Amino acid sequence: MDKTMYDNQLRRQCLNLPVMCEEQLKGIQEGLKAVPGEVLKKIRRVILTGCGDSYFAGIAAVPAFQTCAGAFASSFKAVRCIDAARYLEYEEGQEESTLVVGISASGSPVRVMEALRRANERGCCTLAVTNVPDSRAAREAKYALIVHTPPFPEPGPGLRNYFASLSALFLLAARMGTEKGTCGAGSEEALCKAILDYTGAYGKAFDGMDSLMFELGERWKDHIGHEVIGDGPLYATAAFIGAKFVEAAGKMTNAVDSENWCHVNYFRHSPEQSGLILVANDGDHNHSRVAETMGQAVKIGRNCLLITDTNGKDYGVPEGVTVCTVPKAPEGYEFLAPLLNYIPGTLLAAYVAALRGEPYFRGEHSLQKQSEVGSTIGSSKVIIV
Repeated sequence: MDKTMYDNQLRRQCLNLPVMCEEQLKGIQEGLKAVPGEVLKKIRRVILTGCGDSYFAGIAAVPAFQTCAGAFASSFKAVRCIDAARYLEYEEGQEESTLVVGISASGSPVRVMEALRRANERGCCTLAVTNVPDSRAAREAKYALIVHTPPFPEPGPGLRNYFASLSALFLLAARMGTEKGTCGAGSEEALCKAILDYTGAYGKAFDGMDSLMFELGERWKDHIGHEVIGDGPLYATAAFIGAKFVEAAGKMTNAVDSENWCHVNYFRHSPEQSGLILVANDGDHNHSRVAETMGQAVKIGRNCLLITDTNGKDYGVPEGVTVCTVPKAPEGYEFLAPLLNYIPGTLLAAYVAALRGEPYFRGEHSLQKQSEVGSTIGSSKVIIV
């Protein structure tokens, strides 16, 4: 089958990342000027929140804050937006040293705005990370980091925006570390270089990943569903890949950690009819558990793909598992791995959609598009608890 017949916009977005990277980093650095250094200097607690991909970006960014801005009594965590908006309790007396970061490329979801408003009313410092200066999130937050993502004719479903949000959070962590003195002078520039080098490495490896994912797409296109495993911060990559399968191909796909997969998902019916994607790096603490999980999956007939930064032999991959080797994150910047390691899984989702002729976010005659209720992302009721 001719791969060129199934070129698609998600694939073109992946291919565009090395092209846009330098301009994107410059745009983020320009946006960072709106965040006063004296504000960042006093922050000890950072709460990252958002919906969908933006929440995943928050999960992926926590290690960057721990590495760059971690100090005595500091705390960094990602929380779901509904929790930040309705349930999260803020520590009394610590509000001024708490930064709530609302992440949204469009800045339009009501829940992100609500989370920022609630944090404002509690006396916390708030920051919107967005690409739209006049959005709900940007207007609600005390400060707005506008990422200035370069224009692209095919923006959906959100891959370039995800790269922009992640890059912005990483650079925010470096800027905070510089202001707090936990990072040395020049740390931000060094991080930009590491991101450029890492993105360039993916650009060079793209053709091999692309061909492998097309071949796998031909074999997986009729699967009834998929699961993506990721532990620790790589759960963000797993969740992002799962989201692209749903949005692009319409395939019900969920993200899970390796331990819970062995406890629960192992028992799903028709195992031979669903794909299992695992995202794990060679130096991760969960290496042995991922290897065990692959062995368990293969024995019940699951079709498995491992996305890793080493080869299958060195990882200890059992026979029957497809391995996609991706570039290693630069030494000292291991937290950058989730910035790009979703590319193979995204390409696989894109090819499954293309091979099946599936329109992204379902066609005009789908139940989703014909529903009288429609999406409530932008119209949900605001309630400040």
